[in-house]
Formats: sequence, C-alpha cells, structure tokens
Amino acid sequence: MSGAGELTVYRPPFLGIALGLACAAIFFIVGLSMVTIGPSQHDWAAVAFGALVLLVSLWLGATLATNRLIVTPVGLVNCKNLRRRVVSWAEVRSFGVGLTRGSMRWPTLVIHRNDGSQLVTNLASFTRTYPARIADELTAWQRQLAPAAHGQLP
Repeated sequence: MSGAGELTVYRPPFLGIALGLACAAIFFIVGLSMVTIGPSQHDWAAVAFGALVLLVSLWLGATLATNRLIVTPVGLVNCKNLRRRVVSWAEVRSFGVGLTRGSMRWPTLVIHRNDGSQLVTNLASFTRTYPARIADELTAWQRQLAPAAHGQLP
C-alpha cells in the first residue's frame, strides 16, 4: 500500500529478509511449544523463557518486515529497526556504497549529508551491485526532486 506522497520504496534484498524471517519463524515455533507444553509439566521457567523467545521472534519479524527506505517529494524516510528518520533533500550531499556496522560487514547504501555525517541504511546486500543501483536511482531522484523541494524549477 503506497502513501499519497510516496514515489518509490526500497527494501533489503529478498534473500536477507527470507533468511531472517525463517529464523524468526523457528524461534516462534520453539517459544510457542515451550509456552504450551510447559504448564502440563509444571515447568514455569520454561513457560517464562518460551514467552521471552516468542517476544523476540515477534520483534525480529516486525523489524524485518518494516525495514525500508521511502522516497518522497520532500526527502527520504529511512525506516530501520522500528524507527523512522526523515532526511530532506536539502540535507543530502550524495549517495554511496559503504559497509554496514557490526561484525558482518556487508555493502550497503550510505547517505552522505551536507554537515559531514553519514546515514548508514539497512539496504545491504551480499554484493555491491544492489546498493550501487539504488544509489544511482536516488541520485537521479535527487536531481529531479531537490529543486522542487527548495521551490526552484528543475
């Protein structure tokens, strides 16, 4: 479902989401079995741990389902880990490909801001091809939309 001002939505590659959702489903099944079998054996510690595993699996699934980058006429909306960050076109200097943060260093889209800071998105892939393609498309969107965001004609 697309909002009124959305132009396009970029999501992480399907393989990364599918693997994460498969892990979340496994956690969900294990947690659900612990919650349902535990009371019959009077093992309340297993029930409590199973409930925690259920919550973690739901959080992981919700995080993976909502991670995206939305292009709008006024800027970009980066949705990452159930948080939204709005970046106007006036704040964006350029787009590039960098590495994700953490122990697994995957190529990802990086938004370079005018103040010198960088916003590392969650649009990571196993190769540089996907983030580089998105960076090129966003550069084209920026050329087209940034003057309109400032009240200028393209």
